[in-house]
Amino acid sequence: MTPFVMALIFFSTFMHAGWNLLSRYYQSEVTFYKRMLLITFVVGFIPAVWSEIVTRSLTPTAWACVFGAGVAAAFYLFGLARAYRMTDFTIVYPVARSLPVIFLAVIDVLRGRYLTTFGWLGVLLVAAGCVLVPLKSFRDIQWKHYFNRASIWILVTAAGMVVYTLLDKIAAEVVAQGPATAARYGYFYFVFTIPPYFGLMKLYNQPFREQSGIKEWALVLIGSVFGFGAYWLVLWAYQLSPYASYIVAFRQFSIVIGAVLAFIIYKEHGVKVRMTGALTITLGLVLIGVWGR
Repeated sequence: MTPFVMALIFFSTFMHAGWNLLSRYYQSEVTFYKRMLLITFVVGFIPAVWSEIVTRSLTPTAWACVFGAGVAAAFYLFGLARAYRMTDFTIVYPVARSLPVIFLAVIDVLRGRYLTTFGWLGVLLVAAGCVLVPLKSFRDIQWKHYFNRASIWILVTAAGMVVYTLLDKIAAEVVAQGPATAARYGYFYFVFTIPPYFGLMKLYNQPFREQSGIKEWALVLIGSVFGFGAYWLVLWAYQLSPYASYIVAFRQFSIVIGAVLAFIIYKEHGVKVRMTGALTITLGLVLIGVWGR
């Protein structure tokens, strides 16, 4: 990857970790994501719709991809919210963000884009890091830490990310190149996320914590900016690099950012083992991203 693409992903990682931490701080992730989606819909409606009418930058294939990606993203956000309710940020965020790297590496191979020995070594390190991250102590390796109610939702989150990432990469290969097209695609992605996300909330009868204070809305507004900005930069990067797994790998630097800030802000336990896991994941992702081809 070029330095410019790496810079796009680097800035994206900070914004992605930022909106996840804000949602955790909000203490009602389901409501936070609901409001974040609605703010993005309202603020971006006129510029996104008008510019797409003028440019017609999204092809039929891209429209199909953005619709499918929106549905997958609904499962991603809902799974993330449910998992955060059941366990610590420093468990959910690293594992949910790391598992897709392994799946997408396999998908890249199936698409004829092979990883090198270093690339596969990176995948194994990511897997090893995922084993460590859910623990509070190195002596705490037991099945119950990996197979529980939260694990199901973490897998739902990871599966949603794999699907929308693959569709986003396909769309990036068939649309007109440039940041404006990436921004329009990103907007419609959030729009198509709203109906299935609301449907999942109704299906699982999720309660809303409808607080209307300035502080709550300020958190959601900042989260909306970070959420859209992180996604927009990654979509732009997809247009500039042929390997989805490499881009997703570099994005996972947000794991370390999120883990460090979570320990500082939320005082979660297991600093040594979880940071070891996060750093192991990061080392694996660097191997994939730098020497993976």
